[in-house]
Amino acid sequence: MASSEYYIQDNADIENQKLEAAKALYKTGDYQNSLRLYLDMVNSGYSYKLCYEIGRCYYRLEDMDNAELYFTRSINLEEFKNPSYTFLGNICFKKQNLEKAIEYWITSYSYKPDDESVCLNLATTYFSKDMKFYSVYFYGKYLKYAKDKDSSHYQEIKKSIDEFAEIGNSFYKKALRAVSMNDNDTAIQALEYAVNNFPTNFDINNLLGKIYYEKKDYAQAKMYLEQAYCLDSKSIDILKKLSSVMILTGDITGSYCCLKRMLPLVISRQKEYYDIIKTIKELETRVNENDVQKHINMAEKYYKNNNYILALFEYENCVILDTKLSEKYENIIQKIKQFFNPEERIIRTCFEKGALYHSEGNYVKSNKYFTKIMTLADETSSEYKLAKSRIVNVQ
Repeated sequence: MASSEYYIQDNADIENQKLEAAKALYKTGDYQNSLRLYLDMVNSGYSYKLCYEIGRCYYRLEDMDNAELYFTRSINLEEFKNPSYTFLGNICFKKQNLEKAIEYWITSYSYKPDDESVCLNLATTYFSKDMKFYSVYFYGKYLKYAKDKDSSHYQEIKKSIDEFAEIGNSFYKKALRAVSMNDNDTAIQALEYAVNNFPTNFDINNLLGKIYYEKKDYAQAKMYLEQAYCLDSKSIDILKKLSSVMILTGDITGSYCCLKRMLPLVISRQKEYYDIIKTIKELETRVNENDVQKHINMAEKYYKNNNYILALFEYENCVILDTKLSEKYENIIQKIKQFFNPEERIIRTCFEKGALYHSEGNYVKSNKYFTKIMTLADETSSEYKLAKSRIVNVQ
């Protein structure tokens, strides 16, 4: 019986040699030859890492169109924790597409919040769009995560942010004194100046919204109450005020959604809970299903303008008003939720992985996760203190 043997060449070693050579060439700045080796490897199959490396070479060679092509291909192969988002943000910024640049950078931030360059990019670009709330927010993140805190650039930014906060707090106190004397006009002047300098302060926005509400300037009241909501989405007081403002401005569906959000927050307060249920039932008779499109339009407008917290607010309104839309908007709702406070999610994951390696006696790996927690958590927090206590000296 005749037999045949087929020889299949194993190219793994060759590919590994090319990969190492390409990486070495990239490190020396020889991007053209590094690119050539990476492109040779494409014949063996795509991977998100390979597309990323090709994109980086094109980026360094200032071929932004091909760089964008390969970074996009990399993301299509692997969306999670892909460093391509940062470069795509840079490319869009170079092409003066600020909205798309921010979207890519904030996605990158949601996976790696301690990337000081991304935080600074977001802060400065939001500032150029005159969106001071987000700008100050991300300047704060940059100040937290910057490695070189002695640099003149860092010190200059820190000085400015500290001054803004000091001015904001000073004029907030001035406003409180004016309120105590029933001088709301002076209070508003002080608060407007305070919020312009320190827009991420909850108390300033809350008081300004309250005073405008009392003056029956509901459009202004809504603006500042929404900004306060961005800072504390679980505030019963803010949701209650927003619901009232929306009723007075004819936004029945908006008011209805605020009350729906309040229910789980007041479940232990029996009378208040049933009062809200009663109001919700009354509003249900006035809710027009066609108004859902209004909230969809607002959500898309906010998202396009990179105002992600209010975009989330409106997308959630759509689902509250029509549960059938849950499937349609679930992905974008979850995506936006990851944009803010990613530290909380990452810290939780690091504790799980760190505890597992610690229990196995693999302290090198457990230390890695506990150290990451200490980077992300506030130094006064229980998470920071617990992570620090789990660090083991490894010889």
